[in-house]
Amino acid sequence: MSHGAFPVTLKDVPAIVTAHPPRLSGLSKAFLLILMGVGAVGLILGLLKDPTRTWTVVHVNFIYWLILSAASTGFAAVFQICNAQWVRPLRRIFESPSDFLFVLFVPFLLIYLFGHEHVFSHHHGIEGGKGMWLGKNFMFIRDAVVLILFIVVARKVIFLSMRQDIGAIRSGLTGVSKDALLRWQGAQYDKYVAGWSSDAKGELRQAQNRRGFLAPVVVIFYAVAFSFIAFDLVMSVDPHWISTLFGAFIFMSGVYVAVAWNSMGIGFARELHPLFRAKIQRTTLHDLGKLLFGFGIFWMYLAWSHYLTIWYGNLPEETGWLILRTRLEPWHTMAWSIVCCCFIYPFLFGLNRDGKQVPRLLFITGTVVAIGIWLLCFFLIVPTLSPNTIPLGFLEATISAGFMGGFLFSAARYLERVPLIPFGDLYLKQSKH
Repeated sequence: MSHGAFPVTLKDVPAIVTAHPPRLSGLSKAFLLILMGVGAVGLILGLLKDPTRTWTVVHVNFIYWLILSAASTGFAAVFQICNAQWVRPLRRIFESPSDFLFVLFVPFLLIYLFGHEHVFSHHHGIEGGKGMWLGKNFMFIRDAVVLILFIVVARKVIFLSMRQDIGAIRSGLTGVSKDALLRWQGAQYDKYVAGWSSDAKGELRQAQNRRGFLAPVVVIFYAVAFSFIAFDLVMSVDPHWISTLFGAFIFMSGVYVAVAWNSMGIGFARELHPLFRAKIQRTTLHDLGKLLFGFGIFWMYLAWSHYLTIWYGNLPEETGWLILRTRLEPWHTMAWSIVCCCFIYPFLFGLNRDGKQVPRLLFITGTVVAIGIWLLCFFLIVPTLSPNTIPLGFLEATISAGFMGGFLFSAARYLERVPLIPFGDLYLKQSKH
């Protein structure tokens, strides 16, 4: 994309290495901590008043922030496979939710230990093979295993990118004086250059080759892991409903919302740091806008394929799930709201070439899509447990705010610790792509 442009070259490396880390202001940090506190208070009050509703909204948010964080982290591998040079100024922004994947094991364990009986209440009494497959211990253990495998491999790709950057800095390849490199000499960076030899170019090439090998593995692991998550933790809320397309729909919804959140993130990044403002150009914004546009169309294609297959199959065990959500109120209105947020508005926005190059418009569109996918997660899980009412209120707002505060705080802390634009692989011979 970007007509073969290379927005970052070796000439930019000294500015990247010496750039001051972006810091949250005291007011911003306090705001995010307040959001997390509000979420904790909402959780406690909800458990005292209505445990089933509380665990349901915790589960909805766990799924939403999990698919977002995992897909955004996985893009590091996608960009490696595609040799995408236009996205280099955005790569650290895409990687920033990777730390939050570890935080999400807290609600995962809480749901397993305390919330399972409330969210998966229909699992009681299921006999035979399905009952064994949906058993509490077996289900959560296999999901934990596939999640850990994905996280380990995906984080390894990011680790190798950081190894290239820190290795290039400590080997003196950047040409920056030692006094200006003190920030990168701390113990927290030693792990990235463990075993680094005197042959800096050879080490860079080895790290690049390992990234190239692991990147396709990450993509495969993502598809497999989140097919398990979709079937086990979303579809099985109603254990009698089955759809073989559901896994792809969920993991591609994660990809879509990851692009949406990063479309929002660049607006903050450009205001947060002059390096981002200088290197995230209009062509970069345009390419990101095209990704958002394209994934919006693909998301609608998957949603329609899902609907159409169930409709012409006309099997009672499938159509009941769909009729509740698309034909009966109050969920019928929410279904159309999701379509408007995730397809109609982004599609109309994406038709305008100039609009995709305006950060504020891209931010607004990303926000609309992000809200739409959250509503989608809510829409897929909650109607089975609350078919006659839409439980959206104080409880849902506070717990969701807590998750969002934790996500943003984790992403901001990540950007404080890393080179804002990866550059280590630039010292290897580049192929024009």
